[in-house]
Amino acid sequence: MSINLYSALAWVEDVEIDDVMHARGYIFGILVAWLIQAPSLSRNLSGYTPKTTVRPGFNLRFILTFSLLALLDADRSFLYGLLVGNLILSTLAFFMSRLQLAGLLFQVFIPALALASVVGVFLFLSEEEKGNSEMGAWLLPLALSLPTMIIGWSIPLGKSLYWRGSWYFPYPRKMPPGLSRDPQQKFRHTLLPGQSPLRGIGMWLAAWPCCIGSLGISIAAIHQLLSDPSSSVSGFCVPLVGGGVIAYHQSRKLFLRGRRHLSFGIESPDILHPGTFTLYLRPFKEDQAHTALKEDMHMGGDPLSRTADPLGGLLFLPVSNRDEEEHIADALKPIGPLVAVGAPGEFLPFAGAVRMYLPQDSWHEEVSQLIARARLVTLTLGSSKGTVWELSESIRILPPQRLILMLPRRMSQEEYEGIRMENERNLRAVPESDRNRTWVRADPPSLPRYASAESSRDPVAGLISFSPDWKPIFTPLSSAHAPWQNLGTGLIRGLRPAFGRLTSYEEETGWHCG
Repeated sequence: MSINLYSALAWVEDVEIDDVMHARGYIFGILVAWLIQAPSLSRNLSGYTPKTTVRPGFNLRFILTFSLLALLDADRSFLYGLLVGNLILSTLAFFMSRLQLAGLLFQVFIPALALASVVGVFLFLSEEEKGNSEMGAWLLPLALSLPTMIIGWSIPLGKSLYWRGSWYFPYPRKMPPGLSRDPQQKFRHTLLPGQSPLRGIGMWLAAWPCCIGSLGISIAAIHQLLSDPSSSVSGFCVPLVGGGVIAYHQSRKLFLRGRRHLSFGIESPDILHPGTFTLYLRPFKEDQAHTALKEDMHMGGDPLSRTADPLGGLLFLPVSNRDEEEHIADALKPIGPLVAVGAPGEFLPFAGAVRMYLPQDSWHEEVSQLIARARLVTLTLGSSKGTVWELSESIRILPPQRLILMLPRRMSQEEYEGIRMENERNLRAVPESDRNRTWVRADPPSLPRYASAESSRDPVAGLISFSPDWKPIFTPLSSAHAPWQNLGTGLIRGLRPAFGRLTSYEEETGWHCG
């Protein structure tokens, strides 16, 4: 007579057969997760650092497999086992693989879950509930605004995480002569007179109820308009909808203002280890321009026209409270922290790059040394004498792979051509003994001809990088038309070729600076 193993276990341990079956589902799910993810993660479990990044298909196929099994109504214990097994493998894997996996989850899984929840709400409501005008008046604004906000938040975050996990820039294998210190871990910070960390924390805490309250006002006003449009109160609801959206955008600025109070400056540039940071050069007037927050996500829409939207602009509300410079710092984060020279007399530092402050009478020599020690130099073009000098000095000192230029969208062709001609004059005046050894031609490198970019509200029209023989390469940045696109996602696409050339340069030379 045959004996059922599960019955025996249940009799011995006094456990229900259903519990044993659930345990089997968990175990089987964990094993299947290992089989799905092992090809992409097995090299990383021992701490081995891969030379190339994990291909997206390896991580994406787990998400696709899990989604397919869920649609086929697989056993819940098996699906839970898949998730548990994948989480266990992810914690054991290389940090970059975990970032890539998290990025794919934010780009695919969370948006799909948000859309599925909306569809599920309308599909599974009973006929009585659908006919309830009170419930429908609440569901319509919530079902249309919240999922788009979740998607607008999760996809850019996922792209950023996946981008950071796609590049591996280790500390130099070959140290420059005379340097033997460990990699840069932290900075010694200093505060400016206008900073108050306590005030910054207070602004950050106050921003949450302000944002939630302003959205609540708009949603409540829309509910009143939909439930009883003929009411005398409804006439006051129309301006309340637009006013709530405008108040929401103003509340987002509290987050930014609070982070400015919580930012720190570098005490001295001498504490920066060579090859551990990205130097950000720009005209000081760009600082104020780069503090703008994205106001709306409509295609080419005017932020003041959001009240003309039937939902008062709630359909495509941006949830990010980062300004433009913070997007730049985030896109360049795989290489190192973004460091910039602060404007003289600055009272409150800007968010994004970590500021340092140099004496006005000797800043040329200090900046020249910072250019030579930076792993990458990113320069926003400008027509001021100081910015043009920084451009010429960067081309004179750096190899081409370590320089990236940003072309502001508001820069006219006349201003750009003036910068290009002045830079050529400066480089031709450099003595032969001080010229860059990487210049392969008799004439010094030059910027490309002006390329008109498509109309957009994004601040950066394109990136200028250089091939190993100093041939300029212009990469236009596509406009942010979709709700989940912003300056950060555009920079991620535009920086990929330049990052690839920097990786090849470091693999060939083994140096990150010098």
